[in-house]
Amino acid sequence: MFINIYLSSKNYTSLNTFVRFFFKITKTKQIKASAFLVQHSKPRLIKKFSVLKSPHVNKKAQDQFEFHVYKKQLSFYSFQGLKLLMVLKQIQRKLFADVKIKIGFVFNDSKLQKKVQKKFNPNKIVLTKNKANELSSKFYLQLLDMYGECHLKNTTIQSLDSSVGRAKDWKSLGRQFKSVSKHLNS
Repeated sequence: MFINIYLSSKNYTSLNTFVRFFFKITKTKQIKASAFLVQHSKPRLIKKFSVLKSPHVNKKAQDQFEFHVYKKQLSFYSFQGLKLLMVLKQIQRKLFADVKIKIGFVFNDSKLQKKVQKKFNPNKIVLTKNKANELSSKFYLQLLDMYGECHLKNTTIQSLDSSVGRAKDWKSLGRQFKSVSKHLNS
């Protein structure tokens, strides 16, 4: 499952420590999300506002404040997406309260799929047969599943219309198979 995580915080150091902590978590054996991980930096937002000091309309007696909002985006592929999201929620709630997290799922991103297909081509990976290698064969099957999922999304599948039973659709259906009917009649 392809997942995009959008992070934003007013504190730049807490944002960077969250990203480092996230990279460490994804490299553990319990959460297998190290398949594909990319980091993008977003431009920061500067929000300014002014507060009047006096209760009267005195424009010169005001204070101006500003704060910066830093943003980052993490994109990755995970075999165990639900488990990773649960761990991510617990970490954000208990350790990084000032980091806001927004999660998006990518279903059809052609650039990301092409990178995955190049990086995880099953023809480039060698699988050896050992009893101790059951984990690598399981990983290989997950890799084939991911590669097939990306490959299937890139190919177009032609399907019939859901309303085939109608008379007007039979004409369009006949146009699709016109060449076959010519060969049958002769």
